[in-house]
Amino acid sequence: MKKAIQILFLTLLVSSFSYAQSTERFIRIIGNAKKELSADKAKIQITISEQKANKYQEDKKDISFEEVYNSVITELSNIGIEERDLELVIQNKGYSRLTSKSYYVITDFETLEMISNLQVEGFRVKQISYLFDISDENLETELSLLAINDAKRKAKAICDEIDMEVGKILNIEVKESSYGTDKIENKKEDIIKSYRVAITFKLVD
Repeated sequence: MKKAIQILFLTLLVSSFSYAQSTERFIRIIGNAKKELSADKAKIQITISEQKANKYQEDKKDISFEEVYNSVITELSNIGIEERDLELVIQNKGYSRLTSKSYYVITDFETLEMISNLQVEGFRVKQISYLFDISDENLETELSLLAINDAKRKAKAICDEIDMEVGKILNIEVKESSYGTDKIENKKEDIIKSYRVAITFKLVD
């Protein structure tokens, strides 16, 4: 084990001389951090469709799209969702004898449950996804510190094997943060956010 670590150390040391443009001895370590995040809101896709009477059910009659739509809007208003909150989904045109449209609505989890329980003929919940707000700078700071501490721990473990000490940090490079956007949409209520840094440490005898 000790011999393998020494070989690794020497490889890192030689490959890093030209980068540092100095005779300092150093080692480059990858630090990782992860944190589970819970969704802030839900994005629901609902479908509203006209209903045609079934010839085998005498008590059934046609229900126009407008009638179904108005009934759905009334029910949604009763739970705090207004018509202006609905966003029409642009769909590819396909053959269908029924008039049907889909809409998106963003809401909290309590209202999500109430929407899912609506009983209106011609209405259905088609899809549910979850939204995550990761714009909080404190979250990125927390993960970066965890990743740095992880790199320090690894560097110390190697230095203990080769009888050296971990010196000051010479360079920090973010390799992966998964912070391409402030908003994330996912099919699951919880996600794992990762953070990865490459840190160059000075080595001290």
